[in-house]
Amino acid sequence: MRLAEVGWAILSFEGSMAEISNVTSEPTQDALEELLGHIRDLVPSAFPDGELDAPQLLAALGAADGDAASFAFTWPGIENARAEARAATTATLIPDEKASLNWASARDILIEGDNLQVLKVLKAGYRGKAKLIYVDPPYNTGKTFTYNDKFAISEADYLRESGQLDDQGQANVSKIEKGGKKHAPWLTMMFPRLVVARHLLRRDGVFLASIDNNELHHLRLLLDAVFGAENFVDMMTWQGGRKGDAKLTAGGQDYILIYARDRQHLKELNTVWRERKTGLEVVYAKERELLDKHGEDFESAKDELREWYDSLPEGNPSKAHSHYNFIDAGGVWTSDNSSSPNYRENLVYDFKGHKPPDNGWRYELPTMQRLDAEGKLIYPTGRAKRIRIKKYLHEQEEWAPPSTFYQDRSGASSALDSLMEAKVFDDPKSTAVLSRLFQSLTDEGDLIIDFFAGSGSTGQAVWEQNARDGKARNWVLVQAPEEPDESEESGKNAVEAGYTTIFEITAERLRRAAKAINEELGFRIFRARPSSLTVENHFMARSEMTGQSYIKGIVDGANAPPVVEGADDLAVAWELVLKAAGVRLGSQLTMHNVGGVEVFEFVQEDEKESGRLFVCLGAFSSETADQLGLRKSDTLILRGDKVDDSTTLSLAPRMQKNLVLLERIPREISL
Repeated sequence: MRLAEVGWAILSFEGSMAEISNVTSEPTQDALEELLGHIRDLVPSAFPDGELDAPQLLAALGAADGDAASFAFTWPGIENARAEARAATTATLIPDEKASLNWASARDILIEGDNLQVLKVLKAGYRGKAKLIYVDPPYNTGKTFTYNDKFAISEADYLRESGQLDDQGQANVSKIEKGGKKHAPWLTMMFPRLVVARHLLRRDGVFLASIDNNELHHLRLLLDAVFGAENFVDMMTWQGGRKGDAKLTAGGQDYILIYARDRQHLKELNTVWRERKTGLEVVYAKERELLDKHGEDFESAKDELREWYDSLPEGNPSKAHSHYNFIDAGGVWTSDNSSSPNYRENLVYDFKGHKPPDNGWRYELPTMQRLDAEGKLIYPTGRAKRIRIKKYLHEQEEWAPPSTFYQDRSGASSALDSLMEAKVFDDPKSTAVLSRLFQSLTDEGDLIIDFFAGSGSTGQAVWEQNARDGKARNWVLVQAPEEPDESEESGKNAVEAGYTTIFEITAERLRRAAKAINEELGFRIFRARPSSLTVENHFMARSEMTGQSYIKGIVDGANAPPVVEGADDLAVAWELVLKAAGVRLGSQLTMHNVGGVEVFEFVQEDEKESGRLFVCLGAFSSETADQLGLRKSDTLILRGDKVDDSTTLSLAPRMQKNLVLLERIPREISL
């Protein structure tokens, strides 16, 4: 963000000035492709059909030609949404150690606040850090949703912006359409949040959004604009239970849209997503039962196994394995093709008197010999013409995540009601479904972000999956402090239980989940609040002012403290390191008292070998620096109005660019 917009300046000292050389008048083709690649990465909406659309690029930059026509997804309010995405924020995040759980050891973060402002604050420290972002935004049913007040558009404005009325209120069309009015506020709310959130993803990161029928088609187009249509991966269909009172189709499904931050990069990395198949334990139990019952009579065991598969109802996860319908001492198995899907010369060879398939065998000769020794090759008999390969279910326990799956939604609600000892939140997402996704798409040390946290299902799901596979994933959740809806049973129950905001429900749910899973788990709470730094207001001349009084007013403003009067030093220190140094919220903080001067030391959670970061908001001196043992690799942030010029002059050559002064306006100091 531009520091001038929040009314404070950073003064840093550079050792030397870089030289500019080898400038050419025109870019080479490679340079042009590189430039287009950078533009595509920054503004994917400018490439709606894979090629650069200049009007769309200009529109994204706020410099559109109103007369230029191009294919685009638009709605009344899109310019406001674009402006909101570009605007800086003056919000900050204040730590609340008292409300947190196991603060000292916690690396998971729960943030209270408007998620757009929070995402903007997080950009400095979390840009390119998240492996996965999952959101379950407020569904737009046409009724009021939490973010409506700010983004609502009047009917008259909607009709004018959609071109149905002219500036005099006269109709430009034969029939007035008002249905789009309910979609415009939702899209205007979503767009800037998605734009900012995209910056937080790693290049190999993935974005997932749950949505229902009401906005599915709009969200797909919106995500195409934000991430680029070429980065669409799939649309999962989650069947959560049939609607018994439906008059036409049963419905009951939600959708999960999946986008890659850079799908081409995933391809270059040869990324493979896998999850453990569901329903295995039931099949294995049946397998043991049949082997105990029939011994080596595998034919009878096979017949009973197939009857059992047939008896399973549709949707039962074990039924998906019904093609594993043979059984022997090694377990249930199926046979697979031995032919390679693609021609490779090294796979073309005769094997034990059998000619190779047209593309060659599936495996090289040593592997075929091993499979033969293990009894896993099935030689042709009767009408069979090819060798087939025996594959046991217990050796094929993973597959790609399915595009369609069933998971009863009511189970998630029952589990949360039981955990909270009351129904205080409607329709929470299933931690079982989320855990499956996190297991497939993330790995050790990955960060997962959810900026529509709701009841906190994402946080609990990450903890549950970590407990299953022993990996250490972390999360950042953001939830607005919205009031429970007392017109609903859950809202009444929440208020009666003492919860004044949904955020309080989120935090309490995670406390209880931590106790149930592992009492060593914890999370840090931060709350979005107005900046503790002085925000500049333009100094306006008044009619009664003289030239001297006008200048005096400007000078007095410039010399005023850069920190709001009465601001808490700890809150200021966190704000400075978040915005100026890109520190993340799981970092360790140590407070030093050096000769009566309070100094904050921050250690980034995954950069303990790098230089130290110190913040001092008091009267820092050269003696303080000596007592700290300040090194050139350290970074030091000071209040400029608390440090005299002689101290600055002594520190500048020593610290160079790692010395940062917080000031209303930069000072010139001769070295």
